[in-house]
Amino acid sequence: MIIAYVSKADRECYNDLKNEYTDVKNFSHIDEFISFYAVSKNRDVVFIYRIDSKEELLKIQEIYFSNNIYIIVVGPDDTELSLLAGKIGVDAYVNELKATPDDIKRLIYESQTIVKRRRGKSNISVFTGISGGVGTTTIAMNLAKLLADKYLDKNVLFLDFSHTKAISNLFFDVINPQKTLLNIVTVQELDVEEFFKNGLTKVLDNLYIIPGIQKHTDREFLEKQENIQRFLNFINFIKSRFDYIIIDVGLFEDVELEIDIQEIADDIFVVTELSIPSMSVLKTYIDIIDKSGWYTKTHLIANRSDSFGTITQEEAKSILSKGLQHKFKIDISLPNDAKHLRECWNEAKLVYDIYPNAPFVQELSKLSKNFFSKMDEESSFSSITKDIEPVKNSLIERIKRWL
Repeated sequence: MIIAYVSKADRECYNDLKNEYTDVKNFSHIDEFISFYAVSKNRDVVFIYRIDSKEELLKIQEIYFSNNIYIIVVGPDDTELSLLAGKIGVDAYVNELKATPDDIKRLIYESQTIVKRRRGKSNISVFTGISGGVGTTTIAMNLAKLLADKYLDKNVLFLDFSHTKAISNLFFDVINPQKTLLNIVTVQELDVEEFFKNGLTKVLDNLYIIPGIQKHTDREFLEKQENIQRFLNFINFIKSRFDYIIIDVGLFEDVELEIDIQEIADDIFVVTELSIPSMSVLKTYIDIIDKSGWYTKTHLIANRSDSFGTITQEEAKSILSKGLQHKFKIDISLPNDAKHLRECWNEAKLVYDIYPNAPFVQELSKLSKNFFSKMDEESSFSSITKDIEPVKNSLIERIKRWL
């Protein structure tokens, strides 16, 4: 999240924000903000605008806003200005005489829920791990299959953006794919048919994947600036065709693509273990989350939580929240189901397919119920079939002519 404020003077509350958030931008004039916003539309933005007159307020009408911005106007105690602000799309008008730093911080906190609602009914969930081997990919893959099986009227898309060779291709039985994520960015126009030709693959009636990269050297391709923008454009386009998009970004790294994907996500699931070393690494990541404004959409998963030598959830909560603005705790605990997981991993099989009643799957089902069952029952399946229908009709007509 970016906190961008336009003010001729640095007020106390704005200075406080610099201490609590990573990305805080100060502009003395709204034209400076407009130039900045034009190149920052992939990020969630809280726009705080300090005005003194109606003319300044009306400047907002000159900006084309996307659905990932929340607008706060701080101005005079004037009913006419307050009503006008609401009419032109301002989210909150704050009386400058009564506004406090805590008022602004509360609005920033609430903004994430509102921005998420504006993105639509689809859900983009990112899974990342504090280190390799904590189970991030296993959790993300099995959850994608579980959601597709549990909600047959929902479309699920699984994307593997990990920066190493994508082992998920094996688990979804897409071995040596001809098209991968690398081909997605070659599509010139945002068109579903073209994406199907360039990697979008149907695994089940309502489960789709795009195979991940095939070799470590492909990582450089993922990090190219022009490709990052194309990936983000693809995700923002395709989300209207899917109800759930599960994205595995692998090990948490401070790289632009991973940060941008987490920015546009509705939920971020961070996978860790309940050990002191893991808590130490997680604490560093949580500090980034705390200052990035992602705390409202971040959920911590403790994998193998009942292993020997683990700390308690209360101890973890105490460690994670120390010195931070917001309190963090373990939201989901998954058991150490080594018996089933090891066998399935060695055979490149999903635990959900082979052992649907395994302890790991049972807890994963609870996760799906708690975080994915609240979406509207309306399915977006028609969105995909609508795009494919012209292609199908064209093929039918060709067959008739041949016959």
